[in-house]
Amino acid sequence: MRQHLSVLMLAARNTIYRVIGLFAVTAVVETLLFYSTLRKILGEDPPGLEHVMSESRIALVCAVSFLLLCTLLSFSGCDTGGSRLRYTLQRLSVGERTIVFWWAVYNMACFFLFWALHVVIVLLLSQLYVTQIDATYVSNQTILLAFYRNNFMHSLLPLAETSRYLRNASFVLGLGTCTASFSYQQRRGKKGIAVVVLAALVVVYFARAMGSFGSDLMLSLIALGVTAGTTISIWKGEGYEVDAEV
Repeated sequence: MRQHLSVLMLAARNTIYRVIGLFAVTAVVETLLFYSTLRKILGEDPPGLEHVMSESRIALVCAVSFLLLCTLLSFSGCDTGGSRLRYTLQRLSVGERTIVFWWAVYNMACFFLFWALHVVIVLLLSQLYVTQIDATYVSNQTILLAFYRNNFMHSLLPLAETSRYLRNASFVLGLGTCTASFSYQQRRGKKGIAVVVLAALVVVYFARAMGSFGSDLMLSLIALGVTAGTTISIWKGEGYEVDAEV
C-alpha cells in the first residue's frame, strides 16, 4: 500500500500548488467580475440574479480555467523541458499501468474539486446578490429560481435533475482518465487526443437548459465510451517494464 501512496504523492507534488493557485485566481476573478456587474445595477430597477450571473461572464472565466486545468494535468506526467520523469517512474516498485491508474484517480479528484469550487462560488455570489439588492426585489425563492433559469448555474447544481449529475460525474471520470493517459501516450511518442475531444465537448455543451435529458444521456455515453476506450488502450499498451530502452 505504501508504494501506491507514493504514486499519489508524486502526482500531487507535481501539480498541487499550481492547481491551488489556479483555483484561487479563478475564484478571485469570478468574484470581482460579479461584484463589478452587481455594482453597476445598484440603485436601478435590478435584473434577476440569473441575468447578473450571465452578464458577469463567469461562465467564460470558468471555461478558460477549466482548459488550463486540463492542460496542467495532461502535461504533468510528460517528458518535456529536459525532464525525464519516465526514469523516475521506473524506479517506483509498481507497474506503469498502476501508476497511470492512480494518476487518473488524482486527476479525477482535481476535476471534482473544480466542479465543487464553482458550486460554492456561485452559491456565495448568489447570496451576495440577495444581500445587496433591495428587499422588495428578492424573496426566499430568488436563488432557487435562478438555478432553474440560468443554464450555467443549473448545470453546476442541477437540483432535482438526476441525469445532469450523472453527466457531470461521467465528465469527471473521463477527464481524469484522459489527462492521465495523455502523458502515458506522450512518453511513447504518441498523441493523446481523447482529452482534447472530451474537453471540447465539456466547453461547448456543459451549460444546457433544464430538461435536456437526451443531451445528458448522449454526453454521458460519449464520456464513458471515451473512458473505456482510453482504459483499454492503456491496458493493451506497453509498460516500461518491457521497454527495450530500459
